[in-house]
Amino acid sequence: MYSIFSRELRSYFDGPMGYGIIGAFVVVIMLLSVLLDPGGSGGDWFARGELSMRTFFGIFPWVAAVVVPAVSMRLWSEDRRQATFEMLMTLPIPTWKIALGKYFAGVLFLAAMLAATVAFPLMLFVFGQPDWGPVAGGYIACLLLGAAFVGVGLFMSGLTENQALAFFMAMLLCLGIVGVGELRGLLGDMARDNPQAAMIHVISVPLVGMGVLAAVVGRDRMLGLAVGLIGFVVNAGAHIVNSGAEGEGAARGTTQAGEFVVGALAQVAVLDHFREIQRGVVNTNGLVFFAGYVVLFVVLNVWSLESRRYS
Repeated sequence: MYSIFSRELRSYFDGPMGYGIIGAFVVVIMLLSVLLDPGGSGGDWFARGELSMRTFFGIFPWVAAVVVPAVSMRLWSEDRRQATFEMLMTLPIPTWKIALGKYFAGVLFLAAMLAATVAFPLMLFVFGQPDWGPVAGGYIACLLLGAAFVGVGLFMSGLTENQALAFFMAMLLCLGIVGVGELRGLLGDMARDNPQAAMIHVISVPLVGMGVLAAVVGRDRMLGLAVGLIGFVVNAGAHIVNSGAEGEGAARGTTQAGEFVVGALAQVAVLDHFREIQRGVVNTNGLVFFAGYVVLFVVLNVWSLESRRYS
């Protein structure tokens, strides 16, 4: 496993790609951290007169959902492109060890990306008196969330030899994982006001997403168009159809079902756990949550590879 790990880690820095990703990440997140104000407290970093990393940690999940798939898209796709995938699959090494070697290389590269932003906490140290607990908790939260996204990218990279396609699929899934947390409140209100629409959205949107991904993987434009059109009609129709004709018992049951589904979404949303650790509250619940994401996608990756190894 160590040989796979060192091989993958070296490949990031053998060419300009690794340095380019780190440089782009640092420039983008530093600029956004200075210029944006997601909390709405008034103006950019300079207008607020506030020297903190609140904005940095606030936008990191969204930036990571785009950047981390670029880090992990090559983990398996590059082997397929260079025809070394078959050689790896014939080595007398369990598939899970190969997958973990690649995964840990991606996580260490992610840690290097975060370390490259050290200028920000240094500015806090030089020009202010920061509370280092939330700063340390924020970096731990960023590493844990990024590690989960590396697992997503590893899984998607194992499905195709096209790095662009692997990046696109992993980015969509990571954005969806982050977006669930942002939309949970909206869906909760909808589950109370229009439970039928909430249920339709919660059930149909993931199905449409999987259909579109299947169309992209299979390069079937007609399938993608049909799935997208059906999804639009179904979700738009959920708000057009009058639900007032239903009986009281059915409406109550639908409302309870909608609230249950929204509550279940809260259990898979990463932002609540991310923000809790960001505040400096590093507890077992958050660690187990992110570890569960990692284990899930690494296991999915191993299963998908095993099906090819012995086929």
